[in-house]
Amino acid sequence: MLLKNIFITHTIIISFFYLSSSILWGEVRQRFAGKSKFQEFFIGILLSVLTVVLINFPIITNYGMNIQIRALGMEIAVIFFGNITLVTMFFFDIIAFYFINGLSPVYFIDSLLLLFLLFFGFYLNFQKWDEKKRIQFLTPIIILFRGISFYFIDKWMIGPSGEIQFERLRETIGFWFIMFVPALFLSYFIAYQTRNTEIKLKKMENIANVDSLTGLFNRRYFEKQLLFGCSKSYETSIPITLLMVDVDYFKKYNDFYGHIKGDECLRRVATSLQLDTTSESGIVARYGGEEFSILLLKSDLKDALKIGNRLRRNIKKLKIEHEQSEKKIVTLSIGVASMVVETEQDYLKLIEQADQALYKSKHNGRDQVSY
Repeated sequence: MLLKNIFITHTIIISFFYLSSSILWGEVRQRFAGKSKFQEFFIGILLSVLTVVLINFPIITNYGMNIQIRALGMEIAVIFFGNITLVTMFFFDIIAFYFINGLSPVYFIDSLLLLFLLFFGFYLNFQKWDEKKRIQFLTPIIILFRGISFYFIDKWMIGPSGEIQFERLRETIGFWFIMFVPALFLSYFIAYQTRNTEIKLKKMENIANVDSLTGLFNRRYFEKQLLFGCSKSYETSIPITLLMVDVDYFKKYNDFYGHIKGDECLRRVATSLQLDTTSESGIVARYGGEEFSILLLKSDLKDALKIGNRLRRNIKKLKIEHEQSEKKIVTLSIGVASMVVETEQDYLKLIEQADQALYKSKHNGRDQVSY
């Protein structure tokens, strides 16, 4: 019977955490970016539901002792989450335990333990302890607190004589180790696996979005961000700005210096473009060959022209030798376009306008910015 109930309880724990792991630790949680308070509040409710579910699947021993994992959800909150989750879960558990137990010794013990965990959680979050250290610190405290509290106050005190059977106390704490510690480490393992999977998927996604030569975003990612930026421009009536950048006479550079030098040149240009647009929150991508694109979501045409001229000057400061160019160093031609998006097809117009501006820069002598 004991093994059956242990199996049932652990099955519930595994099922719950696997079903909710995407919300607690995985992809869904990442979508709450900028809404962290709501996210933590929601997770507090979710963990409180876990606690209530586990209470309805107690372990019944031969001595009639009710071993319930009431503190599991709260410890998970202390280990993995912030103060809003802790406070939310504390109040929801207090209310839930009242309806389950009423004003009984069990209720007061549970409430006191949750209060301890709440303050421990505040302290550990302030100290920024890692998860492993939190588990090692909290687990023995919870087991001793619950075992001794129930032993003396409620279920295992022998009435009029007041005698205490220490063998039964040891059994009580032993059952807690059988139930609580595996449950805790199962949830920790699921969290670890979920987050590792998310990290691996993110790395694979990044590899798919990054140009292997320059380390910039590739054209595929750029076009996706361009569509997103146009959508935001349509919603907010804020201009979206695009810079198309071309390395002047790059084919001649490649033919004269060789492909290895050519690749090195592109990497140096890419690094300079990336560094010079970081403060502008620009998305820099290799559009193809020696052509780069820069998407500015919060800059108008006037700002973009200043940025473009700064980029052009900074490349010249690198003084990358180019014997096949009239100026004997690597230079850039840049085309700039900016608009407030009004239709779904305006992203094509934006690219076309930037291309035409780039052609204008090349036609007028290169090493310049046009719009």
